[in-house]
Amino acid sequence: MPRLIRTSEVEDGIVEVRLDDESGGNHLTQELCDGLIATLEELTGRPDVKVLILSGTPDVFCAGAPRDLLESLADGSLGRHVRDLDLPARLVGFPVPTIAAMEGHAVGGGLAIALCCDLRVAALSKRYGFNFTDLGFTPGMGTTALAPMLAGHALGAEMLMTAKLYKGRELAGSGLLNAVVEGGEVMGTALDLARRLADKPRHVLELLKRTLAAPRLVAVQEAMANEHRMHEACFVQTGTGDTIRQNYHERAPEA
Repeated sequence: MPRLIRTSEVEDGIVEVRLDDESGGNHLTQELCDGLIATLEELTGRPDVKVLILSGTPDVFCAGAPRDLLESLADGSLGRHVRDLDLPARLVGFPVPTIAAMEGHAVGGGLAIALCCDLRVAALSKRYGFNFTDLGFTPGMGTTALAPMLAGHALGAEMLMTAKLYKGRELAGSGLLNAVVEGGEVMGTALDLARRLADKPRHVLELLKRTLAAPRLVAVQEAMANEHRMHEACFVQTGTGDTIRQNYHERAPEA
């Protein structure tokens, strides 16, 4: 089995968790989700960790659910509950600050897990967006709460409803991202943020993180219950599978 999650000690107190499925797609397969959850559980028990940087490959941060999983949901061959639904709450509730370093594209569930982090750094020319409605079903993974909460209702609703993929530069200053820089500067910018956090006492970071994350955690859990009900209605519709097959793209367009 390929190694999907790569963990490295960047500096004292700073750990990088890199998504890399070696296929170039970085999809939220069951295996990748299980690996990421297991990694989060392991790091939760480490008192030396003060900051977690979540990264992907230079081309793709995370591309969301793979097509075969979505097709299985649409044709009923896979149960309606998928374990990746546990992932948003795990990320939001991680005990210390998390930073999403999105040097590559982040689409659908890929952008959802970035929104579950506390801080986000994106690349000027890469694409970010929620493609759920283009695929014939409603958004998931807590995005119906997190997108309006972080981007503001107007932009959040536009992103969720239109399924448009935005270049990073289009989202600069929106409140969705903390920084938008050239692709090669994403990790360095994320590391600068991490260093500013890592020089603080761990108990201070824990207390502040818990307080700031509490409203998001409640919102995500409530949103996901509603999203599940919407998915049940969408995936039984005739033609949803065809829409997925016709509109699913393995990679975000570059231009």
